[in-house]
Amino acid sequence: MPAEPAALAPYRVLDLTDVDGWLCGKVLADLGAEVIKIEPPDGDPGRRLGRFANDDHSDPEANLTWWFANAGKQSVVLDLSSKHGKDHFQALVQEADVVLHSPASRALTPADLTPTDLLRQNPRLVVTSLSPFGLDGPYTQLATTDLVVAALSGLMWLTGDPDRPPLRVSTPQTARLAAAEAAVHTLVALHHASRTGQGQHVDAAALPANVRAIMNAGPFRALMGWEMVRMGSGVPYAPGRPRHIYRCADGHVTYLAALGPLAGPGVDKLRRWADADGIPVPPILRDLNLLDAGGWARLGAEGRGRELVTALEQLAEQVFAGRTKADLYRTALQELMLLAPVNTVADLRDDEQLAARCFWSSTREGTEGRGVIVPGPWARLAATPLRCGARSPRLGEHTEKVLANTRSGTTPVPRHAESTGPSPSPSPSPSPSPAPDPFGGLKVWDMSWVGVGPLTARYLADYGATVVRLDNTERADVLRVNPPFLGGVPGINRSQFYADFNASKLGIGLDLGNPRGREVALRLAAWADVVVESFTPHTLRSLELDYERLRQVNPDLVMLSTCMQGQTGPRRDYRGFGQLMGSLSGFYEMTGWPDRDPTMVYGAYTDFICQRFCASALIAAIDHRRRTGQGQHIDVAQFEAALQVLGPEVLDFTFNGRVATRHGNRDPYAAPHGVYPCLPEGDGLAGERWLAIACTNDTQWSALVDQLGRPAWATEATLSTLAGRKAVEDLIDERLGEWTSQHRASDLFRQLQPSVAAAPVQAPGELIEDPQLQHLGYWPVLEHTVMGPVPYNGMQARLSLTPGRARKAAPCVGEDSLMVLVDLLGYDEDEVADLLACEAVEINVD
Repeated sequence: MPAEPAALAPYRVLDLTDVDGWLCGKVLADLGAEVIKIEPPDGDPGRRLGRFANDDHSDPEANLTWWFANAGKQSVVLDLSSKHGKDHFQALVQEADVVLHSPASRALTPADLTPTDLLRQNPRLVVTSLSPFGLDGPYTQLATTDLVVAALSGLMWLTGDPDRPPLRVSTPQTARLAAAEAAVHTLVALHHASRTGQGQHVDAAALPANVRAIMNAGPFRALMGWEMVRMGSGVPYAPGRPRHIYRCADGHVTYLAALGPLAGPGVDKLRRWADADGIPVPPILRDLNLLDAGGWARLGAEGRGRELVTALEQLAEQVFAGRTKADLYRTALQELMLLAPVNTVADLRDDEQLAARCFWSSTREGTEGRGVIVPGPWARLAATPLRCGARSPRLGEHTEKVLANTRSGTTPVPRHAESTGPSPSPSPSPSPSPAPDPFGGLKVWDMSWVGVGPLTARYLADYGATVVRLDNTERADVLRVNPPFLGGVPGINRSQFYADFNASKLGIGLDLGNPRGREVALRLAAWADVVVESFTPHTLRSLELDYERLRQVNPDLVMLSTCMQGQTGPRRDYRGFGQLMGSLSGFYEMTGWPDRDPTMVYGAYTDFICQRFCASALIAAIDHRRRTGQGQHIDVAQFEAALQVLGPEVLDFTFNGRVATRHGNRDPYAAPHGVYPCLPEGDGLAGERWLAIACTNDTQWSALVDQLGRPAWATEATLSTLAGRKAVEDLIDERLGEWTSQHRASDLFRQLQPSVAAAPVQAPGELIEDPQLQHLGYWPVLEHTVMGPVPYNGMQARLSLTPGRARKAAPCVGEDSLMVLVDLLGYDEDEVADLLACEAVEINVD
């Protein structure tokens, strides 16, 4: 049987990125684009960095990161410093749809290959630049590393134990998040180019991409008047709640203890376990109505909140101590406990759900054709499956074939215009002039909740789609009752946490439990081009609003379903939040100090991985629908998407038996590499001060020694090499801490940069005033109906022709119900009155 078509099959991508950007091209290749990795004659320099199969660093074809992040691409060798090489490259550019490049890597992107030059050669082209800070602004010349971006973005400030320095995840993350983010905006621009024939430049930066990952922390100081600080395995914005990570018989588990219908059953299981084990249950837990969500607040008002937290933590410690991760996880699935094991990469390979969904892909890599098992499909597109499972290219393997098939001449070839198929009636027709917005005219019904779904739908809204958001007072999104609140005063319409995730959208108050409410939902599905939902699979089936039902009213519908572990498999109905997926996916095992228990990465970390993969799959499906008229269902498991940024670590275990774990802030390829105390400064709200310093080569170390004043201890000849510095890293850290503690972090930042990769560890509240983020216009202020003017997270990339923007403040519950019913769905006044009377619909209830 012929292979099913891929969503991006008509498109060609030229990939000139360095190792930090490889994942962007892989996302496009997985979605079916022809991705050509352009390499210099001696190969991409990234082939010689990082982890290798069997630790054989002499063989660039055995690079584990290359195997994972370049799978499915083709390798073409071109000497771009020669006229012959440039001529071939220009011919490729004329036929390409996308060029990805890393401007800082002159080995891969010569200075004369600018976005302007490339667009002049091919006006239909999308040129995406991947960089740490963007191509202009005060930070563009900084020396940078994963540690520096983590420090400047606020991620580190919120992660780690309060009695030690802030932490990064012990394996590089910031560039991987940024590469996944760049893929989203590249696809937005590609969709626009394929509609209009007009290309543009996409300036994608790691700093704003990682600021987005601090969840609700950015506006906290501005709205609440205080700054969050790290709490180890606790929650900085809810310091009165129990910690999340506990020891068990063979490792650790993450458990979210709380009251109310969602988490109360888990606490009840704790009580029953304790009874079975003969463990006394504290009276405060014995007598508590666990399904009463307000019980915690009442105990807090009575001054017994700390007593409740202590009782829950101690009971969990005692109950979990005698049980294994597997036993606890199995029970969590049966008893609806919000619990997940703190997995290692070794645990992942044996996971039952991943096996049931055939997640792992098998390839043969390197010159020896060694068998390799890698993370596989991160999305299940029903009509256009991902093309996972192909191996990575060997150096220059496809040069002859690709160049032989490249047309000569100077006229750009619109390869994607060759695709055939009817255009769906709801989509705009191609036009010679640019659409005002990439998704202008697109209609979206967003009935997702909490994080991933709303964030995914916000991409579409920020780029011009009409997005209608589901709301309901009785079953309110949990973010509506979580801070920050304006002035610290809670209220269902006062949470900037919720508002930030749902900017640019319209809101309808709708009760899906009401039969008439479901009728409205079906009418919205018939109106929409796209539906986004994030319930557990059984929920929509029970409401008769699943994809099979919705496609009966709209056969061309594109529907994204995203949940914790996917729509199929034995754990498809697992309930939870990104904190649990961070634990299950392995990130918590990789965060913390080697002499202590693991700690959390701040917030629902995997939400901010998954949203990018959801958005890429959804935009690719939207573009496929525009070309062919074909809708489809997309299944994205947060668990599977999260593993896409741990591919090298999975392979390192496979070939070297190395289990990625926590190393504080240490790095195997840099020394010093840490965070050091500094003098206090500013208004005091941020409290402590820290400076991140990373010497990634001997030249940076020499520059640091000069700034230190060349003390005798630092000028020892043995310290001139990485190996020598690694041997005495504790001593170096101690001496550096003594030096930094006498200075302000802001002063050392200016003093050390750009000779040394260094940066202050910024508190989230400081990000509002960060000069680079201000230059990028990252924090728009929008006028909310109840809160008034408040800052929102903005765009993580800048498009030169069709920039996205936060268009309006998020809606209050039911704020736009009447407009949606009448103007979008065509209800008349009597029908609206009837819907209001039977309480199927509600209007603004503030």
